[in-house]
Amino acid sequence: MKRNAKFKRSMEAVALILPTVLIYTLVIAYPLLNMTYTSFFTWDGIPTSPYIFVGWENYHKFFTDIIALTSLKNVIIIMLVSVLGVIPIAFFLATVISKRFFANRVVKAVYFLPVIINKVAIGLMFTFILYPKVGPFVKLLEFFGLNSNVNVLGNMDTSIWVCAFVVLWCNTGLHMILFSAAMTSIPAEIYESAKIDGATPFQKLRYITLPLLKGTINMSAILLLTNAFRVFDLIAALTDGGPGYSSQVLTTLIYKNAFYYGEYGYADAIGVMTVIFSIIVMAVANKLLPNKEDI
Repeated sequence: MKRNAKFKRSMEAVALILPTVLIYTLVIAYPLLNMTYTSFFTWDGIPTSPYIFVGWENYHKFFTDIIALTSLKNVIIIMLVSVLGVIPIAFFLATVISKRFFANRVVKAVYFLPVIINKVAIGLMFTFILYPKVGPFVKLLEFFGLNSNVNVLGNMDTSIWVCAFVVLWCNTGLHMILFSAAMTSIPAEIYESAKIDGATPFQKLRYITLPLLKGTINMSAILLLTNAFRVFDLIAALTDGGPGYSSQVLTTLIYKNAFYYGEYGYADAIGVMTVIFSIIVMAVANKLLPNKEDI
């Protein structure tokens, strides 16, 4: 009887876990393994075309291709702008909306709006705003008597920085809500005790708020770092990787090699490297992000 009961419990556990395992296998594990396999071949995407084994050639091409290296550099730029920009801005906005004031919910909704708007629509909106000669940004420069003969999206030196700023703008609302939710979970009694003891606002921030938000800050940083590897639609709508390849990122490079040039093997190799870089970034971030006692 005991053996039957134990077997029944084991089968119940398997029945509960099996759907998750199947979904993970079908959605993540199989595509990743298939992508890794095809990255060692050249293939033009046509089902009747043969796979030609080339070994590590696609990976060698990745590390010697100036476009691929520029794409990787641009991902790093987006990561740095996101982490160094989104976290302090979102933290500041969270402290503002955590106070009770008129139209508090409206302000929250306005800041959160970029998170739910389609990213292609946002990209097209900024394309219009920054459009040379007739865009609102140029008209604003003219109003202040500044040089209005600028095309920030069409300049190879500025295009990726503009894209990074738009990514920052889109992500700030979500992380503001994360910080706001974490702040509301901090007991008010702690701040009241600190106030009685004569703590200044900076001391409250340094010794109460930041240590208690350590987990949220870490999570926010990791989300921003990994999101930089997934940025696609914004870049596609803003610049499509141009001018030239100055704002190309890894995801747009994968798309173009697969669907523009028919180099599926090379596209898969870039995809594999993107996954590897993502794992490395997450591991390093978990190692370097401050612990509670470090704050």
